Amino acid sequence: MKKEAPAGYSRMQVILHWAVVVLIVVQFLLGPAIATVFEGMQTGSPQGVTALAWVHVVLGMAVLLFACWRVGLRFARGVPAPAFEPKTPEQGFLAFVTHELTFFLYLAILAMPILGAVGWFYGNGVAASAHASMKYLLILVVAVHVGISLFHQFVLRDGAFERMRKIRD
Repeated sequence: MKKEAPAGYSRMQVILHWAVVVLIVVQFLLGPAIATVFEGMQTGSPQGVTALAWVHVVLGMAVLLFACWRVGLRFARGVPAPAFEPKTPEQGFLAFVTHELTFFLYLAILAMPILGAVGWFYGNGVAASAHASMKYLLILVVAVHVGISLFHQFVLRDGAFERMRKIRD
């Protein structure tokens, strides 16, 4: 028997969503600090681990923890039904892209801190390089996610954006 979709996201789902958003923005700002330290370690000219590098590591682990928590809530509680029932091929395509984008967004948000941790704690250059390169994928996926959210808000006016702002416990 399939569980009925909740009317909206829970307080914790909304908090975790916006916490991850803020942490990822901070991580992008701190990225150069850890990159400099890691490059020095790899080339044999260590410059010492800075406080900003450690903040990047700790916040990366927080992103991973919050993202795992959010995925757990997604499976335990569920998510609201789509904001609209597709009636045209274009709407069907938008619904498909939105669904698949969610998967890639979670994948990127989970993979980045794991690769970063493997790179940092094990000195694995391949993992660190993959971690650094994934930022472009994450930027793309987040940009599409934001674009679709804004499209829902200002073009379709279907209330989809409000679901991540209004709490429904």
